[in-house]
Amino acid sequence: MKLIRSLLFMTPIAALLAAPGTSAYAHIPPQEHPTGTPLEQGLWWLYHLKYDEARELFEQYIAAHPKEPAGYFYKTAADWWQLAQQFDTDLPAIRDRLEQDYLATVRVAEDLMRSTENPNVKAKACLYSGGAQGLKGRWLVTQGSWIKAYFLGKNGHKLLKRALKLDPELYDAYLGLGIYDYFTDTLPGVQKVLAALFIRGDRERGLSELRLAIEKGEHARVEAMMFLIEIYTWEERSPAQALPLSTKLHAEFPKSPAMSLAHIMTLYELRDWDALKPAALEYLQRSQKEVPYYRREGTYPARYCLGVAALWGQRDMNTSMKYMQEIVMEDVESSRWVTFAYLRMGQIYDVEGERDKALDHYKKVLSRPDFWGSHNEAKACLKRPFKF
Repeated sequence: MKLIRSLLFMTPIAALLAAPGTSAYAHIPPQEHPTGTPLEQGLWWLYHLKYDEARELFEQYIAAHPKEPAGYFYKTAADWWQLAQQFDTDLPAIRDRLEQDYLATVRVAEDLMRSTENPNVKAKACLYSGGAQGLKGRWLVTQGSWIKAYFLGKNGHKLLKRALKLDPELYDAYLGLGIYDYFTDTLPGVQKVLAALFIRGDRERGLSELRLAIEKGEHARVEAMMFLIEIYTWEERSPAQALPLSTKLHAEFPKSPAMSLAHIMTLYELRDWDALKPAALEYLQRSQKEVPYYRREGTYPARYCLGVAALWGQRDMNTSMKYMQEIVMEDVESSRWVTFAYLRMGQIYDVEGERDKALDHYKKVLSRPDFWGSHNEAKACLKRPFKF
C-alpha cells in the first residue's frame, strides 16, 4: 500500500501558477484569488478542490484553442486530481472521463506533431502527450495494473526525452523524467516488474531532475515541489527536507486545503506536535464551517492528526480517544481515517490495560480494507500489546 499512498499524496498536475524560472524558495505573494489566463485560473481552482470551476475554464481554453493539447491535458489532470483526492469514493463517471480526456490529449498532440515543423511546438506536443500518458499510468498503478502502467509510463518517458531533444530548454519535461527515474528505482512493486524487463531507473538522477524542474521549469515548479515533499517525507524518511517546501506552498496558496494538508502531514512525519496542533485545529475548524474552499470531509484527517498528537506527543489518552471516537461515529465506512482511528483506539485500550477492547478494535481494522499497511500494524498488535 506504500505505493498507492505515495501516488495519492502527490499533486497530480504538471502545471503551476508561478513565473518562469522562479526559485522554489523565492518570495511569491500569496495567491488568494484566481488570476491570469483561463488555464492559470483553472489550475488555481483545481488546487482549491473546485473541480467543476476548473473544468469549465479548461473547456474555455479548448474552445479557443481546439488544436492545442494543453487544455485537454489539464482536463485529464483535473480527473486524476479528483480521483486521488476522493480515493475512498467510487467515482465511475470520473474514471471514464479520465480515459476520454487522456485519449483526447494524446490524439490532439499527435495531430499537432504531424502538422508542424516547428521544433518548439513539436516539443510542447510531446510534453503534453507524455504527461497525459504518465497520469493514466499512475492511475493504472493504483488499480494494480502494473504491466499496462509500465508500458504507458515508458512511452510517456520516451516522449519527454524527445521533447528535450527538440527543445533543450523545455525544463518542464524534467518533472516527468524525475518522477519516472526516482520511482522506477525505489518502489518495490515497480522494481519487481521492471527487473523482469531488465529496466531500472536512477534515484539520484530523478532527484536532480525534479530539482531542475523547480529551478528552471516554466510551469512545473509547484508539482515538482509537491513530489519532493512526498519523496522526502515518505520515501527518503527525511521530512525536515520537506518542511521548507510545504511551508512555502502553504504560504503561497493560503486558502488551499490541499496545500494546508500537505504541510500538516509534513509536521506529522516530523513529529513536531507543538507545531502540528494549531495547524490541524485550524484545518478542523475551517472544515467544520466549510470555509471556502474546505469541505466536511476535511474533519477526518484533522481529527486524526490531533488525536495522534495527543496520543504520541502528550500521552493524553482521553483527548486522543475523543478525536478517534468522533471519526468512527461518522457514517463513512469506506474512509481510511476510520480504519486508522480504530487502530489507534485499540492502542489506547492496550496502554490503559483493557486488552479485550483493544483486540476487538484490531479485529475491526482487519475487517476493513487494508489502507497503507493498517493490517500489518493491527496484526502486530494482536500478537503483542501496544506499548510506547
